[in-house]
Amino acid sequence: MNKTDIVSQHIRSMLCRSDISVTDMLGIQSQFLRYSKWVAKVRGIDMDAEPERYFRAWTLRGTMHIHEVSDYDLYMHEGNHSPYMKEYWDDHFVVSHAVKCQAEDQMLRLIEAGVAKRKDIVRSFQESGASKETMDYLFNAWGGLPRILMERGEIIQTVSDDLSYAFAPKMSVMTAEQAELEQMKRYLENYAPCSVSDAVYFFRYTRAKAKRLMEQCVSASSGMLIWIDGVVIKETGTVYDSEATNAIFVLPGFDPLLVGYEKKENGMVPTEHLRDVYNLQGIIKPVIIHKGQCIATWTVRKDTIYIKPFQADNKAACERAEKQIRNLTQCSECRYEQHGRL
Repeated sequence: MNKTDIVSQHIRSMLCRSDISVTDMLGIQSQFLRYSKWVAKVRGIDMDAEPERYFRAWTLRGTMHIHEVSDYDLYMHEGNHSPYMKEYWDDHFVVSHAVKCQAEDQMLRLIEAGVAKRKDIVRSFQESGASKETMDYLFNAWGGLPRILMERGEIIQTVSDDLSYAFAPKMSVMTAEQAELEQMKRYLENYAPCSVSDAVYFFRYTRAKAKRLMEQCVSASSGMLIWIDGVVIKETGTVYDSEATNAIFVLPGFDPLLVGYEKKENGMVPTEHLRDVYNLQGIIKPVIIHKGQCIATWTVRKDTIYIKPFQADNKAACERAEKQIRNLTQCSECRYEQHGRL
């Protein structure tokens, strides 16, 4: 299987399937809520139509994700607790243990009383006399009190644009081993073809752990998953669709097609433009794909779309992608920027 075939299968499996779900994608990375809603939207999924179906929490790779509520136990399993809880909450003494306990109780009581929006919860804490130092600690950009309550399985964040919280669903608790094996199974079934390096990049496992889980999944798949030249593929008799590779696609930031595979081995991203797509601050930018390759990045600033083609001869294809970006973002104005400009 050559690189073109692999890219074609990735696009077909993770973008062109009519039945793809958030479950199939193993959630959507969601530092930026509008990016994650756009990721769903380009696949025909309208999260705002069924907001109760989804939740946000810190899960894979220690980052914020959107998952389906039916998968809550799979991602909030007993081994999911990140070092954040211990390092920032249990072993951090900017705020006393008594104040932390009081804050936990206060936030849970507010949610129970129907005060669910983050801005209203913050205002309630301020009105109760919390100092600036305490507020900075409880509601910081890295999660603070809400993250602690999420990691303990007490609350979730909804997918509403007003950043609201709700009580977590009550489900059975999976062991870390059960959850990790099921996650790997879903990853291989949906993201294949993929290598050990891809799985390491996606899950942030050690190479030995990723390979062990992959081998367990392949062994248990009754021949559906097989190894070929160090890559796991899903044996479905699929004919690789050259039309999928030749089409023009718009991907939002942190799209699964960019998150799901080792960036240096991702056949869609030209090596010379790796830093244009994956910057040094950990941001994965929105891109335009043509003939299976990233040909431009794009963004939205103040309701205006900005497209930055990598090469001058990419502009015609980018202009064809404009309509897709306008429909996706609901922005009407579009401007072009020269590659290399900050």
